Amino acid sequence: MKSFVDKCLRKNDEKYMTQYLAALTASMTYFTVGAYQGWTSPSLIKILSDEYPLDVNQEEASIVATIGSVGHIMGGFLASYLLDVIGRKSTIMSIGIPQIIFPILIYFSHYTKYLLYFGRITGGMGEGASIAVVSTYIAEIAVPQVRGSIGGFTIALVGFGTLTMNIAGSYLSLKEGAIFMLLIPVIFWICFIFMPESPYYYIIKNKPDKARESLKILRRKFDVEKELSQLTIDIQKQMAERGTFRDLIYVPLNRYIMFLVTAMRVFQLFTGYNAFTFYSQIMISQTTNLSPVMGSSLLLLGGVIILLIGTLYVDKIGRRPLFLISMVLSFIALISMAVFLAVRDYTPIDLSGVSFMPLVFIVFYNVVFCGGLGIGVNIFIAEILPSNIRAKGLSIASIVFACTVTGTTKLYQYTADYIGASVPFFIFAGVSILGIFFIYFLVPETKGKTLGTIQNELRGNKESEYKDSKKYPNQI
Repeated sequence: MKSFVDKCLRKNDEKYMTQYLAALTASMTYFTVGAYQGWTSPSLIKILSDEYPLDVNQEEASIVATIGSVGHIMGGFLASYLLDVIGRKSTIMSIGIPQIIFPILIYFSHYTKYLLYFGRITGGMGEGASIAVVSTYIAEIAVPQVRGSIGGFTIALVGFGTLTMNIAGSYLSLKEGAIFMLLIPVIFWICFIFMPESPYYYIIKNKPDKARESLKILRRKFDVEKELSQLTIDIQKQMAERGTFRDLIYVPLNRYIMFLVTAMRVFQLFTGYNAFTFYSQIMISQTTNLSPVMGSSLLLLGGVIILLIGTLYVDKIGRRPLFLISMVLSFIALISMAVFLAVRDYTPIDLSGVSFMPLVFIVFYNVVFCGGLGIGVNIFIAEILPSNIRAKGLSIASIVFACTVTGTTKLYQYTADYIGASVPFFIFAGVSILGIFFIYFLVPETKGKTLGTIQNELRGNKESEYKDSKKYPNQI
């Protein structure tokens, strides 16, 4: 089997097929992440019903839904550490372990409900690890011409996994759903084991011969000496400045990059994606004749379609204008929802004739978010993190992701329940305005550039800071 795969991959036609195959198989972990995220919607209903043999109250169910963030942070840190220790490929292969343990624990949770907690934490580890390292692998194996489209296509698998579990979980029992989720990581292992390691890892480990072979497979050509030479120069320059977590703050370039990574992730999630997702089933049940399951499934399907369409233009439009357009349109959706809910709840104006408008806002937001911020932020973060701080930077990014998701969800629930339904949307709209200015003035363009070129340009932007730095004079 391996010789057959090698024969198929070792070509000299210079096509992108191997890069697409490697990215797609690695991103099957994203499909499982989507299934893990979509598991709560249909499953919590079953856990709270007589179908589940143990007594679970609303507070315990809430813990089951949110405790995965603990695992997300753990998985992000562990995977980021392993990235430079055992390699990109082996780290991604290891993601299958928590993704298999999660459904096994759910399957046996009929014996003790505490397995629900441990299962969600374990599944969260797989989620955090996937988000931390898979986009890095894709950024390192793909050429600039298709890096965005490949990354965007694989992100669509998250939505497809959520959609699949949202439908399957609604009709399968908890045990049947667990068996279904168990199959996906097994298929991932069978497919991804034949894919090449990132040449970046081999260069970091001073294994030029293996890096050369990896490039030959990925580029589907036999003469890769020029690219190998340039990669080696770029990576050695970055790795010469390798430091500690402390250096993420004290080294000017690292501090600048981590600011970009953190702010971009916060602004992305503070457009209220989780709030809209949370609110969608309520709006669907209130404004249409569709069942919440069918309505939310159609909404998820629309998101997947937009993500797939986005792969056609993400490398043509560029990251920065794409983010900017998406953020502006997200603001319009958010402020429209906020104003509508405020008028409905605090004025005597009768809006019953246009009660369907919140659903319009949800659909519009889903399209503009998935088509811009949803498709591009992960790959952008992987692009701007240099090799010397990539593992540590991804660890911090995992904490930011988990905290922001939890924070925005709780913010929505608290303000909507205790202050007013329109309040969280006004807050998200306000943050989106800040995001627009941040993207316009500070976010660099990475479209069509090698990872080395991106780092050289970032370094050039901060060169004056380096010249003034007495502590790190060798980083100019």
